[in-house]
Amino acid sequence: MAIKDLAVAYNGTANSNAALRLAVRMAAKYGASITGLHVNPPLHLDNQTRQWIPDSILETLQKAEQDSVSGIEAQFRKELVDLGYTSKGDWIAEQGEPNRVLAKGSRYFDILLVGQFTASNGVKAEIRPEDIVLLSGKPVIVVPKKYEDRPFNEFAVVAWDGSRPAARALTDAMQILETKSRIDIVTVVPKDTPPDGGHDILRHLRRHGIDARQVVLPDNGGIANTILTHCASTNPDILVMGAYSRTRIREDIFGGTTRDVLENLTVPVLMAH
Repeated sequence: MAIKDLAVAYNGTANSNAALRLAVRMAAKYGASITGLHVNPPLHLDNQTRQWIPDSILETLQKAEQDSVSGIEAQFRKELVDLGYTSKGDWIAEQGEPNRVLAKGSRYFDILLVGQFTASNGVKAEIRPEDIVLLSGKPVIVVPKKYEDRPFNEFAVVAWDGSRPAARALTDAMQILETKSRIDIVTVVPKDTPPDGGHDILRHLRRHGIDARQVVLPDNGGIANTILTHCASTNPDILVMGAYSRTRIREDIFGGTTRDVLENLTVPVLMAH
């Protein structure tokens, strides 16, 4: 199935504008449509607090929220025009817990693009791409907050360890990979340890008309650092990798490749689980 329907998590921040820049570039290449998805967290008022707030104040708060969403939509449409997107673009605004609503909404599109959101002042980011990946069942492209638009050089990197998430990401990215002229299948192994033999991922890709090369890298400061260092030196259009080969709880407590990549990525990364 070709890429024809892109969604962008958009809230008017620099992070979401970075995702929109890549979406417009992809739309031009694949002839795809773009839809902005915006989620407003609900106004939480316990019953005790609610009884002391006049209806007129609540109406004012609701009107201010509607005006804010309208302003963000206007910014979304202006950004599309400034980026040279010739179609109108669609817009969907909902209310709820952002990560769950975005994950549910992503199921109605080919790919969801999300900006790289990081914590600030010790407060967790409202939008967490890693949560969306786990909940959505669809591929999610996380775009670096400092992403600069450029023509595609038709080169991709695939992080491959033979795991179920890696296989899911490879399959979900196939429509992108089939359009690339160069692909590095990167496997990170402990130093002085040969890669596992057996199944041949390059043969599988060749049967899809994809000419890829195997790149085996010794672990250099962790799997994430090794992969990102390779990307920094080769400048791919996209990195493809599975999310959470280990359990989510274990990665949250001890750290892991998924979190390290998302915190330090310098190229867009397509993740799937």
